[in-house]
Amino acid sequence: MRISRRNLLLAGATFPLLTSCASDIIELRERPVSALAEELDVCSATYATLQSGIPAAPVALSGCGENTTRADTIFQAASLTKPVVAFAALQLVLDGRLDLDAPASHYLPAGYKHFHSVLARSPGDPHDVMPGNALSRISVAQLLNHTSGLPNWSSETLSFESEPGERWGYSGEGFVILQAVIEAITNTELSAYLDENVFGTLGMASTSLIWRDAFAERAVVGTTAFGFKRQVRFKSAVAAASLYTTAADYARFMSALLTNDRLLSLVLAKPVEVDRELGLAWGLGWGIERAPGGPYIWQWGNNPGFRAFAMASVLSKDGFVILTNSDHGLPLAASVARSVLPGEHNAFRFPWVA
Repeated sequence: MRISRRNLLLAGATFPLLTSCASDIIELRERPVSALAEELDVCSATYATLQSGIPAAPVALSGCGENTTRADTIFQAASLTKPVVAFAALQLVLDGRLDLDAPASHYLPAGYKHFHSVLARSPGDPHDVMPGNALSRISVAQLLNHTSGLPNWSSETLSFESEPGERWGYSGEGFVILQAVIEAITNTELSAYLDENVFGTLGMASTSLIWRDAFAERAVVGTTAFGFKRQVRFKSAVAAASLYTTAADYARFMSALLTNDRLLSLVLAKPVEVDRELGLAWGLGWGIERAPGGPYIWQWGNNPGFRAFAMASVLSKDGFVILTNSDHGLPLAASVARSVLPGEHNAFRFPWVA
């Protein structure tokens, strides 16, 4: 698999910053997660595990002195947004309202309004329109499994980097087109649609695709690798990156997926190869790792000052989600994986994750 340096640098959910490498993550995984939080100065983290699909109580960590992190702390979950949006899309598939093989143009015949910034999405903000004839080249499934041929993000006119369906290429832009498709089908803004049809039904009361003032008391500020504090307040939903949530809420979501055989089978159907040597593929909304005890579904999150990771065994339904407020937080995920899902997990060796 070929990954250009440009795309590698664009691997984060919004404004990427690579702060570690795979060897660091693998080496540090042997250390207890609480000690690792202290060593890496991760001031706030929470994680929740699942056993046989049943979530356990979340655990709060702090590596910066007295542990003031609450178990219900709200974090930016970054690209952990994508599996949630995929869940909503696959529900529409099961309801017969969305066709995975249909071109995006079937739902967006007038084209797609592409904003040049994930944070500036008002009608007058810089944008271009991808016409319907371009969208006719992309199927809904290709948006979900990152084979649309579109870049991860583009601040210019949106165009293809490769032929749709030709190869895997991580694309936040693809998921925002999927957002427009869902909104066209439901005639509802994505944030409101998920509030009613996913978060509300699953009891995820502390989760939203947009910032809510009610979150302020529990929402943690992120810390970049250079020590800068970041707390982006998304006022518009971004299907690839804008999720605010708690570890307990996200574990509820994972439980709902893992115990829904019809929906889970869609996730795993017809995976596309990502890295044969590492045993990594991509399904409809999740990465797929082929390893003993698996297959495993997984996704990482990377917003400025925040790192997140979720993984689960499709067979045992064991898994975990961890949310951190630090660019140095990802090794904590490998430490949790070591205890919850023993064995080698090459997802942590994947360059886009590291």
